[in-house]
Amino acid sequence: MATQLSRRDFRRHFSDYSQGLFIVSEPRFLPKEQAEVNIGKRLSEKLAEAAPEDRMIQVFPCLSEAVEQEKVMIATHVEILFTPSLEQDPVGLLLALCRNRKICIAWPGTMLDGKLFYATPDSPEYYECDPRALQDTYIIID
Repeated sequence: MATQLSRRDFRRHFSDYSQGLFIVSEPRFLPKEQAEVNIGKRLSEKLAEAAPEDRMIQVFPCLSEAVEQEKVMIATHVEILFTPSLEQDPVGLLLALCRNRKICIAWPGTMLDGKLFYATPDSPEYYECDPRALQDTYIIID
């Protein structure tokens, strides 16, 4: 089950966690002095080499390779994960990468009533997630 943490508790206890996906509402709440991995750049470079019909199955291996050296990191430019043709569950994908590592992201959409939203319902990129059922997921609240 996802855990909600205040910004203060997040800062105070971040080092106590061994793994997980930490989702904050604004980039200024991300922990300082952590490695940054530009997901958009890394993934687009790798997927450009793949045939269009193979791109959706290449997403996880490409991201795994991009983060393999980092035990604690900030994932930036995650918007590419919402590309409809890739057919991904962005939160599920990021959570799968968290095995034995901590990944922090600034949510690029909105947070409302414990749910995460990206884009509007009429957009092909629309995404909605209720992370409360996900383990090793931490929502940092103001």
